[in-house]
Amino acid sequence: MTSTWQLTRDMFLSFDEVDLLLDHVRAPCRNASTRRRVAACLDRLMIEGLLFSGLRTSEFCGLTVANTIVGRGESVFVIEGLKGRDRTVHVPSEVSRLVEQFVADIRPGLLPADVDPNDPTRPLVYGERKNPLERTGLYRRVVRVLRAAGLGDRASVQLLRHTYGYLAYALSHGNLLFVQRQLGHAHPMVTAIYAQFVEESYQPLAEQIFIGSAITHHAGGA
Repeated sequence: MTSTWQLTRDMFLSFDEVDLLLDHVRAPCRNASTRRRVAACLDRLMIEGLLFSGLRTSEFCGLTVANTIVGRGESVFVIEGLKGRDRTVHVPSEVSRLVEQFVADIRPGLLPADVDPNDPTRPLVYGERKNPLERTGLYRRVVRVLRAAGLGDRASVQLLRHTYGYLAYALSHGNLLFVQRQLGHAHPMVTAIYAQFVEESYQPLAEQIFIGSAITHHAGGA
């Protein structure tokens, strides 16, 4: 199997660009007025939730409260699949902290009158118009936030998903299976496309193979 798509350097953020984006979405949550803070915290949850999970637009919109740390008791997003084929995406504890804070402090004010805030089967994210956030609305909102952060025509949900793939591969030391399962790729050849952008020194790896084999050999001989 060969990959059917190409990844270019402008399709994901660098480490410095990630830092700038995080500064952009975090500052308003700390400094905004009460009314603006609701929108700012919603924007932050969306951006950081997508950036540090790699979820697709439909997957993020499909999250219920039950499929987050609030319902599961662990730092995950659970994507419900057909016939019980769910996918568990592990997310940083900081993202789960944001989810808990959003559910406790922000989300109740976004719910329509007929929705029980304690019903975990309801969608995680509602917008200011008190409707669950749909794919188109999420996409447009993400694009708006990313453009405001200076990312121009690169702004898209896919930019965040590809950034997650790059970060996950680079920071997991090339753990292809981890990245594949997190992103929900059907085949590792698709995931492997991120490897071309991760610079590694091969000599230490070669030395480690020799050292490791020698330790194993001596242990076996003993």
